Amino acid sequence: MMMRYRILASIATVIAMSCTGCGEDEPPRGAAAMNGACDGVLDGEVVKQAKRSNDFSRIYNSSASEESHAAASKTMLTEDHVVYVCRLVVDDGSKSGNDALWIRFTPGLDPLFPGEQDRSYGFFDAYKLGSGMQATNKSRSTDIFFPCVRNEQSAPLSVTGTLFNDLNISTEVRFRTLFNSAAKMAHFLKCTNTIKFPPPEAMKPLPKNY
Repeated sequence: MMMRYRILASIATVIAMSCTGCGEDEPPRGAAAMNGACDGVLDGEVVKQAKRSNDFSRIYNSSASEESHAAASKTMLTEDHVVYVCRLVVDDGSKSGNDALWIRFTPGLDPLFPGEQDRSYGFFDAYKLGSGMQATNKSRSTDIFFPCVRNEQSAPLSVTGTLFNDLNISTEVRFRTLFNSAAKMAHFLKCTNTIKFPPPEAMKPLPKNY
């Protein structure tokens, strides 16, 4: 009998040791992961709409510490390459990819479409926002282009922000989220020109070119 107790005790010890720390480093999932993520640019409506996704309970925030807007703006200026400010992924995602939502900014790109363009196209909606700003919206991605005038540079810095989502978030909410993020970037980039994004609900795309 004593031997049996010793064996059971040994098994229990092994199980306890193998599970030491289980769950301690697990990031929050779902609403807990999205609330407060991405420097606070995700509002309640983003979370509400994301709940309709079958992947919602498996979403977690994979953003690194250097992916804050403040850190990203410094990297953009010193290293002149694309920077991410938000990354939400799906745990155990499909082979097609596990991205749920991300926001990134790229310096130095050309405008999203020619200035003389007066039409949208079948695969994307085009918007002229004034003051050199443009926006486009596709099935899963939304873009904003704006010039940033900086005292340290002789020519304006062109900035292109992109929001990708695989959560079926509405166009209006996508634009509001991207504009919130772009406003933060403009602040940390110290843009001296007035950058004012329109209310997404008031935006009208250029007519379609059928």
